[in-house]
Amino acid sequence: MKNILVILSSETQLPLKDGKTHATGFYLNEFGVPAHRLVQEGYTLTVATPRGNRPAMDAGSDVKDFFKSEEEHQSIKAFVTDLLDRGVVKLSDAAADLSKFDAVFLPGGHAPMIELMRDADLGRVLEHFHARSLPTALICHAPAALLAAQPDAADFQAALQRGETPASKGFLYDGYKVTVFANTEEQDAEKGFEAPMQYYPADALNAAGALVLNGDKYSSHVVRDRELITGQNPMSDEEFVEVFLKALDEQAAQA
Repeated sequence: MKNILVILSSETQLPLKDGKTHATGFYLNEFGVPAHRLVQEGYTLTVATPRGNRPAMDAGSDVKDFFKSEEEHQSIKAFVTDLLDRGVVKLSDAAADLSKFDAVFLPGGHAPMIELMRDADLGRVLEHFHARSLPTALICHAPAALLAAQPDAADFQAALQRGETPASKGFLYDGYKVTVFANTEEQDAEKGFEAPMQYYPADALNAAGALVLNGDKYSSHVVRDRELITGQNPMSDEEFVEVFLKALDEQAAQA
């Protein structure tokens, strides 16, 4: 088997303070660059969202800046369009039979901070791959979705939204080293928002018991701890997929 489950958000509006929202979705390079490389290496990708709808792309990511050239930008965009044209499954359906998947991959963009970090089906998916030590890869904001892997994920998120610092009980990745979009990067990003964010992903993961280890702002940085592979930001896409592929190769060798 060489199958990977790719999970993206169904949502498009990130809640902010003061009742404001920010249009979001997946980041093109954070999805497309790793996904394209995985397909090149012979992996089949199954894309899933909680509602089974086609995920939206963050318009801010549809620019050359996140790619080596305009040619790569357009090539990756065409690849992602084709991949999504082939269909998206409902996350609950994918979660019903996880035995066919070798790994799980969550691309970034702010969207995973909306519903994924409280999604019970995602919690079951993460528990499956964790229990079997199978590669679990998340980049940029997507590591925030790891917070679904706790008994009271919805309450935890609600407390964050109220400005509290909740304590987690039973977080699956308690003590794991991770990286995620850094507070300094987030502060820059939200300057373009209509209101401040309700909370930052690094603070949320720290509160739950993860050990957040971030690198320099806007520099590639990837952390691997056991089965968990996390990338800090859009600039981490290529290093991230290299570490991911190494973990997949190691898992295949043990099979």
